[in-house]
Amino acid sequence: MPSESEQDGNPANGNRLSIVGIGPGSPELRTSAAIEAIISSEFVVGYRPYLELIKDLLPGKRVFSSGMGREVDRVRMALDLLEEGSVALVSSGDPNVYGMAGLGLEMAERPSDVKIVPAVTAFTAASCRAGLFFRESVCAISLSDLLTPWPKIEARLRLAAEMRLPIALYNPKSRKRDWQLLKALEICGSREALLARNIGRPGEEIVFTSSDRLVEEEELRESINMTTLVILLGQGTFRGPASGKAAINLVGIGPGRASNLTQEASSILAGSEKVLGAERYLRSINGVTAARKVTHNGPWPERMAARYDEASAVADRGGRAAILTGGDPSIFSSGWRILDRAAKPIHISPGVSAFSCVAARAGAPLVGDFTLLSSGREPEKASLLARSGFAVVVYNLKAEEIAPILEAVRPGLPVALARDVDRAGESAIVLTAADLLDARPSGFRFTLILASHSSYIRDGRIIARRGYENKYSY
Repeated sequence: MPSESEQDGNPANGNRLSIVGIGPGSPELRTSAAIEAIISSEFVVGYRPYLELIKDLLPGKRVFSSGMGREVDRVRMALDLLEEGSVALVSSGDPNVYGMAGLGLEMAERPSDVKIVPAVTAFTAASCRAGLFFRESVCAISLSDLLTPWPKIEARLRLAAEMRLPIALYNPKSRKRDWQLLKALEICGSREALLARNIGRPGEEIVFTSSDRLVEEEELRESINMTTLVILLGQGTFRGPASGKAAINLVGIGPGRASNLTQEASSILAGSEKVLGAERYLRSINGVTAARKVTHNGPWPERMAARYDEASAVADRGGRAAILTGGDPSIFSSGWRILDRAAKPIHISPGVSAFSCVAARAGAPLVGDFTLLSSGREPEKASLLARSGFAVVVYNLKAEEIAPILEAVRPGLPVALARDVDRAGESAIVLTAADLLDARPSGFRFTLILASHSSYIRDGRIIARRGYENKYSY
C-alpha cells in the first residue's frame, strides 16, 4: 500500500496517471493537491461537463473529453496517453465515491503507479452547507441500477432502514428512471430529508423537507434530477443553523497535509485573526496563516465551548475567527457542539474526509455503496453491513476491536488498516481479512476499511469492481 511519498514517486517511464477528484464543482472546494496534479500533467481527460468546471486550469493542456456512459473509453484514452506524458483523469467529487478510481486501477497495468487524489465529496459538502452533522454513522447508496442490480440496492436500503442509518441517496432519479426513488422512500419510512441541488455549482439549492412529503407530492419529486442529492436523516444526526458567510468559521482541514486544504479553507485561514483547534491541527496549517493560534485542553464539551466563546469575542470586535476540525466537519467531528452553542452565524467549510484519504492510499476500496461508522463498539453492525455488500469504514478503532469485526466477514475480503494517514508517523497496510487477523496489530486510533465484496488486491492496491465488466468489454 503506497504512502503519499511513494505515490509521489515516478513510474518507470516518468509519466504518471493521476485520478483527480475535483470536488463538487466550485473552484473554492478544490484542493491544492488536485490543482497541482492537473497543472503538472501534460494531458487532461474527463467527462465534458466536468472539464467545463475546471476550464481555468486547462490553458496549455491537451484535453480529451467524452460523453456520458463512456467511462471505459476515458480510462483507455488516459492509459494510452501515458506513452506521451503524464495524465490527469478527472473525477467529480471524490474518485472513490462513485468515481473513476476503481475502473482506473482495474484497467491500469500497474495500479501502484497510479496516484489517487482525494477530494471533498458531494454529500459532505451538502451536509456542511445545510448544517448537518453525522455523529454515529452514515451510508451512501446509489439508486442507479445501470451497474448494480436493483435487488441488491433494495436489500441495502432495507438494512440501512432497519439500522436507522442516515442515508445519502446518489443518482436518485433521471429522465429514464423515476420509480426507484419512490420505492426507496417507502422502504426508509418517515424521516426528515434534505434535497441538495447543484452543490458547489451555479443554481445551488438546499431544501429541507420530509420523506412523507416526497412520497405524497409528485411535484416535489419532479424537482429532483441527477444533480440532486437526497439525504435522509437518521440516528445520531444533528441539524443546526449554517450560514453562507460569517465572521465565525468551522473549517475542515482534511486529514493532515496543507495540500489537502480547499481553496476556501486556505482563504478563510489566511484572513482570520485567530484560529482555534487541537494542537496537531494547528501544526498542520503552519505557513498557511499568520493568525494567532489557540488550543484548549479538557473534556470535549468544555474545549468546544471555550473555542466558540473566543471566536465569538473576535466576531464582536469585527474580526474573523476559524475553529478547526480534522477531515470534514460533518463526519464524526465535535463541530456540532459549536452550532449547538452558537448565538451568531456560523459558516461551515467542507474538507477532505479521513475516509477519502485512507481509501486513496488503499486504492479503490469503496467506489460503490458504503457505510461510515464512528467506532468499533458494535462489531456485529460492521460485519452485517459488509456481508450485505456495503464497503464499510470504521473510525477510531482500538486494536482489540479489530478481530471481532474481521472474524465475521469472508476471510479473503480485502481490507485496509491505517493510522495517522497524511501525518507524521503514517502507517497503512492492505491485506485480506484473514491475514490482518493473523498480523494482530497493536495500538489505537485506527481506521479500518472493509472493501466491497466485488473487490480484490493487485499490486498492493484494493480494486473494487463496480459492475462495468457486465456492460462493457475491456
